[in-house]
Amino acid sequence: MKDIVLYDQNCRFCKATKRVFERLDWMHVIDWRPLQEAVDIGFSQEELMREIHLITPDGSAKKGFFAIRRMLLRFPLTGLIGLIMYLPFLKPAGRFGYSVVADNRTCDIRKKK
Repeated sequence: MKDIVLYDQNCRFCKATKRVFERLDWMHVIDWRPLQEAVDIGFSQEELMREIHLITPDGSAKKGFFAIRRMLLRFPLTGLIGLIMYLPFLKPAGRFGYSVVADNRTCDIRKKK
């Protein structure tokens, strides 16, 4: 079963990130969907615009750093990096790093707070 990743199709940075991850997804384990087309998924558009969301086959959701970490773990080329990101002391740094990148991406719609 595939994970579903919701991304902002209006953001150049998000689309570039998607292209990089698609190149790493040799096993085709991710199904990318624009968040603008997402309906009845339990998240507001504001939540979706704030950070990337990944929905696992069992219906659980991972957001931001945790979504990126899961994707990296599932790709053959980056699996070790993903595994290292599960070390407990890396969680705060990963969350901080993700928030810095997410807060500084240039998506005009997202900046409305």
